[in-house]
Amino acid sequence: MTTLIVILGLMLATVITVGVGDRVGLPWPVLLLLVTTAAMFIPGMPTVDVDPHLILPLALPPLLWALARRTSWGMFRDQWRSILSLSVMLVIVTVAVVAGVAMWIIPGLTLVGALALAAAVAPPDPVAVEAVAEPAGIPRRIIGTLQSEGLFNDAASLVIFSAAVTAAQFHHDIHWFEAAGTMVYSALVAVALGWVVGRLSAKFVEWLDSPVAGNAFTWVLPFVIYLVCEEIHVSGVIAVVVGAVELSSRLDATAADARLAGSSFWEVI
Repeated sequence: MTTLIVILGLMLATVITVGVGDRVGLPWPVLLLLVTTAAMFIPGMPTVDVDPHLILPLALPPLLWALARRTSWGMFRDQWRSILSLSVMLVIVTVAVVAGVAMWIIPGLTLVGALALAAAVAPPDPVAVEAVAEPAGIPRRIIGTLQSEGLFNDAASLVIFSAAVTAAQFHHDIHWFEAAGTMVYSALVAVALGWVVGRLSAKFVEWLDSPVAGNAFTWVLPFVIYLVCEEIHVSGVIAVVVGAVELSSRLDATAADARLAGSSFWEVI
């Protein structure tokens, strides 16, 4: 019961913080960071233990889906160079810089450990990008580009992180060519899987002919895509994004009430 109370309290605090941030024009991710930091110092605050292996499968798929459904294939075609350079090359450069700084300020930190640390913090959060950029008056086109690359940069950082962790576990050097080949293979298979699932799911949602059932189905779908990709060792991030874009593009011609219900539902997420 104590754990449930803590979770509900944090959810309520999140809703209030986001509302206050939007009201006063401050980036709510920063406010959330301050609120959660302050909560750590509350006397008697119970500890809630969450299996770290559940964090990504539970939190990442719905967030990626909610953002990706607002993009389109046209945006990717027009900005693919910027998206590719930011989501891959910039992540690699960031990992290299952060790893170098970490080894400089942390005595005894190995290269493998520094790369794992750098890969964990390198990719920016696309949700935070929008929340911080809009109050600053950054043009929507630039925000759209940053959000689009933010949907894919997790894939590059996860490959580097996995390679570093594997090297640490088995006490060998990182095989960079093997890691690069794994990243390309993982991305291609994920794109194909996401596209097929998105197209088939669009037909299924149209066949359901029910906004409630369709939204319930799309709520479960990103988790299924992500877990299947994890089982076959390909990028669940890319597959979820591609599936969301394909499904939303195929459902553009559906009834207005279904689109409005879906938009409202995923905006809450």
